Amino acid sequence: MKNTKLNYRIGNYIKNMRSKKGLTGKELANLIHVSQQQISRYENGTATVSIDRMLHILCMLNLSIHDFVEKIIIPEQENLYKKIFDDLKKEGTIKSFDD
Repeated sequence: MKNTKLNYRIGNYIKNMRSKKGLTGKELANLIHVSQQQISRYENGTATVSIDRMLHILCMLNLSIHDFVEKIIIPEQENLYKKIFDDLKKEGTIKSFDD
């Protein structure tokens, strides 16, 4: 799987939160019934975490989905909106409010 910026950010979030909870990758893997290698792939951003797996991880780490959304999803969405707007502006499809 391609290492995307979002995969990397999610993986980094998982790794940081797991470490803060004092768990090893192997312990988290056992809690969510995957291999330690799969946790490593998630944390390195080389594997995409499915939504249901992410919810399971959040649950096992006793984390709020709201925290995850605020720290990871909303900034990613804002970056995507900006990229789309910039692309449409470059194409001349839309004009900025400054023009």
